Amino acid sequence: MNKNLPAAIAMVRELLAGGGDVASTIGHALDGAGLLVDPERTFGTVLRRTPQGWAPVAPATQHVEAEPELTQSTELEQQATDWDAACERARQLADSARTTYRSEPDFVGVRTDGDTVVISLQITELSRWAGWMATLGIVEHQLVTALDYVVCGRTTIGDVPVSVLAYGVPELQLVAQATARRPYRHAGLIYDLAVGHKDLTGDTWYFHGDYSAEGMPLLSKDGRPERCTLAAVVDLLGPILPVREPVAAAQGGEHG
Repeated sequence: MNKNLPAAIAMVRELLAGGGDVASTIGHALDGAGLLVDPERTFGTVLRRTPQGWAPVAPATQHVEAEPELTQSTELEQQATDWDAACERARQLADSARTTYRSEPDFVGVRTDGDTVVISLQITELSRWAGWMATLGIVEHQLVTALDYVVCGRTTIGDVPVSVLAYGVPELQLVAQATARRPYRHAGLIYDLAVGHKDLTGDTWYFHGDYSAEGMPLLSKDGRPERCTLAAVVDLLGPILPVREPVAAAQGGEHG
């Protein structure tokens, strides 16, 4: 049964008690309440491509559109044009990424998915994944792990959304967690606080057992008394890479 029927019957009963052109009154009332179906508007406005751009498909029966409908069609055409432009920007970015990263050992490929660029990587070292995160501007809250063999990082380059599929990262994280003497997880990576970590400038940062009020490890550079959080070092000077020489960490509860 048409779900509009009970409402239509109730409205007809109410309007039958009125005077004048009852049939016309009922018809307009039903139409105004959205209880009648316009066969030419049932499926909304449909656009088609033309040499000049997007244009609405003319209905089988020609009629003059009301001004609001003309405005709606114009807005819809603009949305379609904007979508085309967004997809073209994504294609251009994908071409640029393919040229830029094709020589990287982790790079598998790049494609577009509508207005989004999808970059695929095969990661064999967590330090390489740290480098990709820094290069592409991926931060921890943009990481999504839905499967046990891939991590999805989301970012934006220019105004183009980018998804980065990093295969192998979850397995590497498990190995790093198992082999680290003092593991700490930050921004999707495992850091071994039992060893020093070298930043991009060549300085080495060490953990001596102290944490910030928020529980973030505090590091000092080459034994200096000034301390900085692991997060700040990673953000400002990362990626940071572990060095071989272990350091003696102060005793205390471990975070991770």
